[in-house]
Amino acid sequence: MERQICNPYLPEYEYIPDGEPHVFEGRVYIYGSHDRFDGKKFCLNDYVCYSADVHDLTNWRYEGVIYTKTQDPRMAGGNHELWAPDVVRGKDGRYYLYYCPDDKILSIGVAVCDEPAGKYEFLGVVKD
Repeated sequence: MERQICNPYLPEYEYIPDGEPHVFEGRVYIYGSHDRFDGKKFCLNDYVCYSADVHDLTNWRYEGVIYTKTQDPRMAGGNHELWAPDVVRGKDGRYYLYYCPDDKILSIGVAVCDEPAGKYEFLGVVKD
């Protein structure tokens, strides 16, 4: 008999309220804004990722920090929030992280990585 999984499926100390699940290469990856325990605002932490085999959602793996807010030159001071991200696989096989900084910065940022849960690097700002 397989073990049943239910909420919370992430550790109790994690606060990823709007997790966006995506399946890449047989694993489901969770990307989302990252709230801080006892934070005075939402989305204060850097982005982290969790993943699990699509055939075993009882065993989630912490992939680590995949993107820090200070990587974006517009947020070098680290005092902005990182709102709901999304990841897509491009035609070139690379993974693109689209993210929305807080409402003080009015454009969407893009970071890129060669793997779905690796270390993303700032690429630029969406212009259109």
